[in-house]
Amino acid sequence: MRSSASTVAWTAAILTSALGAAILFSAEPGINWPIWVAAASVSLILSRLVAVRRVETPLLVLVAWATVLSLGFALTDKEGFYGLIVASDAMLLGLATITLGAERWSDLSAKLLVAVPFLASFRVVTTAAREVADAPNSVSSPRARAIIKGALLSVPLVIVLVALLGSADPVIRWTTERIAGWLPDWSFPPRVLFFAFLLALTLGANSIARRQLAAKFPQYPPFGGRPTVGLTEQRMVLWSASVVLWLFVLLQASYFIHPPPAAVGTGVTFADFARRGFGELSFAATLVGAIILVLEYTQPVDATERDRAILRRLGLALVIALELVLISAFRRVILYEQAYGYTTARVFAQAYMIVMALALGALALEITSARTSIAFGRRVAEIALGAFTVLVFWNFEAWIVNRNIDRAATTGKFDATYAKQLSRDAIPTLVERRAEIPVVQRDSVMMQLGCVQLPAETRWFEWNRSVAAADRALRGVERPPCPRRVSPASLD
Repeated sequence: MRSSASTVAWTAAILTSALGAAILFSAEPGINWPIWVAAASVSLILSRLVAVRRVETPLLVLVAWATVLSLGFALTDKEGFYGLIVASDAMLLGLATITLGAERWSDLSAKLLVAVPFLASFRVVTTAAREVADAPNSVSSPRARAIIKGALLSVPLVIVLVALLGSADPVIRWTTERIAGWLPDWSFPPRVLFFAFLLALTLGANSIARRQLAAKFPQYPPFGGRPTVGLTEQRMVLWSASVVLWLFVLLQASYFIHPPPAAVGTGVTFADFARRGFGELSFAATLVGAIILVLEYTQPVDATERDRAILRRLGLALVIALELVLISAFRRVILYEQAYGYTTARVFAQAYMIVMALALGALALEITSARTSIAFGRRVAEIALGAFTVLVFWNFEAWIVNRNIDRAATTGKFDATYAKQLSRDAIPTLVERRAEIPVVQRDSVMMQLGCVQLPAETRWFEWNRSVAAADRALRGVERPPCPRRVSPASLD
C-alpha cells in the first residue's frame, strides 16, 4: 500500500506540474488558473484517498473554495483582483495542507491563517525533499540507488547554473537556444525551472496528504498570564460608548422628521454630510467592535454571574447601536451615490459595511454564549472571504455603468472620465447602452473605446469571459479612430 500511495503521489504531482508549466508559464490570465487549481486539488485529494482511505470535510471545503474562487481569473478583467485571488487560493490550499487530518470544520480557527505562509511553505518543502530522498529506496540495487540520488541532486543544480550562466556565455546561450528550438513549447530553462517549482509544491503537499494521519496544528507559545480589565473599568467603557452611540442613533432617527444639518444652514454641505460621514462611521463601528471583543476576552475570571449578565446586556446594547450606526453609514453612501454617481470605491465601502454588520452579528453570538471561542475568528474569516467571492463573481463594474446611465436619464449628468477608467468588464454595457449617454459624454467615451486594443489571438487556456465579451462588443460597433499623440520631437 505504501508503494502504491507513493506512486500515486508522484504521478499526480508530475502530471499537475507539467500541466501548470504548459498552461501557466508566460500565459495571459484566463481559464488556465482554475484548471490548474482544480488539478492540484484533485491531486491532493487523490493522494489522501489512496493512502488513508478517507477524505476529511475540512480538506474538501478548503480545496473546493479555492477552486471556485480561482474561476475569477476566467470571469473578470480587473487586474487588481488577480493578485487577491492568487493570495486567497494560496491561503486556502496552504491551510488545507497544514490541517490535513482534521476531521471537523470546527477544528479550524483564524489563528491558523497567521501560520499558513510560513508553516505551509516549510512543511511542503521539507516533505518534498524527504520524498525525493526516499525515492531511490524503492530500487533494490545499491549502485542504482546511488545513481538516482546523484541525478536528483545534480540535475536541478545544472539547470540553475545554466540559467545563470547562459546570459554571460554565447556558447551556453546558443546551446540553450537550440534546445528551445527543439522543444518550442518548453522554453529552456525558465519553463523547466517553473515546472520544478510547481513539482516541489505539489509533491510536498501530496506527500503530506499520504503521510500525515492526524492533524498537526501549530503550537503557539504561551503569552503568560491572561490580561484582565476590572469590572468597573469595563462598565465605564461600555456605558460611555453606548451613551455616545445611542445619542448618535437618536439624532439619525430625528432626521427622518427634521431635515439633516446639510439643509438647515449649519454650513455643512450635503456632500460633507454624506461623503465624510460613512468613512468615519465605518471606522467608529470597527473600533468599538474591537473594543467589545477585547473586553470580552479580558473579563475577570472571578466575576460573578450577575456581573457577567450586566456586561452581556451592555455589550449587546452596544452591538445593536453599532448595527444601527452601520445602517446610517450605508444609507449615507446610497444618498451620495444618488447625488454624485456610483463608483467602485463606494461599492467596496458598502461591501465593507455588510461584512462588518455580519461580523458584529457573530460577535453578538459570542456575547450571548458568555465566552469568546475560536469559532468567532473562523466565522469572521468566512464572512470576509465570502464577500470577496461574491465580488469576484459579480460584475459590479457593469452594474455601476447601468446605475450611472439610469441616473443620467434624470439628471443629464454622466461622468465620462470615470467610465473610461473602468476595466473591460464594463465595455459591453457601455457599448450596449451608449445611445442613452448624453451626447458630449458619449463622444468622449466612444473616443476612449476607439483606443482600446482588441485582444490578439489567444490560446484556448487563456480564455476569459470578460475579455471575450469586450472583444465581441467592440467588433460589433463602429468606433472612431484613436487620436494619436504627437511627440515633441515630431514637431521640430
